[in-house]
Amino acid sequence: MKNILFIAVLLLSIHFYAQPPGGGGGRPSQNEQRSESDEIKEFKASDVAGVFYYDESEIIKKLKVKDEEKQNLVKKSLRNYNAKVREISFLNSEKFSDLDVVVNATMSAGNREAGTKIREKVEEVVKPVKEEILIYEEELNKEVENILSEKQFKKWMKYQNNKKESLEPRDSQNNEEGGRPSRGVRQ
Repeated sequence: MKNILFIAVLLLSIHFYAQPPGGGGGRPSQNEQRSESDEIKEFKASDVAGVFYYDESEIIKKLKVKDEEKQNLVKKSLRNYNAKVREISFLNSEKFSDLDVVVNATMSAGNREAGTKIREKVEEVVKPVKEEILIYEEELNKEVENILSEKQFKKWMKYQNNKKESLEPRDSQNNEEGGRPSRGVRQ
C-alpha cells in the first residue's frame, strides 16, 4: 500500500513539474533568469586580490597522498603559505574594508561615471597584494612539486586553478549566454 501511494505521489509530482503553465519545462523563464543575474554580487577586495587559504586535510585527501612523510611536508608547506597570506591580509585589511565599502556603495548607486575612478582605485590597492601573493604561490608550487608525484602535482594545479576561479567575479550576461561575451543586444 505504501509503495502504491509513493508511486502515485511521485508520478503526480513529475507530471506537475514537467508541465508548468506556459510550457517552460520546469526551467525559469528568461525574465526570471534576468532578475536573478541582475542581482549584484557583493564586491570583496580580498577575493579580487586572491586572498584565500588552503585546508591541509582536504588537500591531502584530494591529492591522495598516502606517505605520512609526504603528508607532513605538504602540510608544512601549506601552513607556511597560509601564514604568509594571513599576514598580507592582516596588513591590508583596512584598505580592503575601505575599498569594499566604496565599491559596493558605488555599485548599488549605479554611478557609471565613478566606475572608472573606482577601477583605478581597486587596481591601485589590489595589484601589489596580488603580485605578492603570486610570489608566495609560486614558492608553494615549487615546494609541492618537489614533494608530490607528477600525477598528484597535476591534481594540485587543477585544484588550485579551480579555487582561484571560484573567487573571480562573473559577468552575469556571460553566464546567461553560455559564456559568450554579450554583443550589446537586449531582448
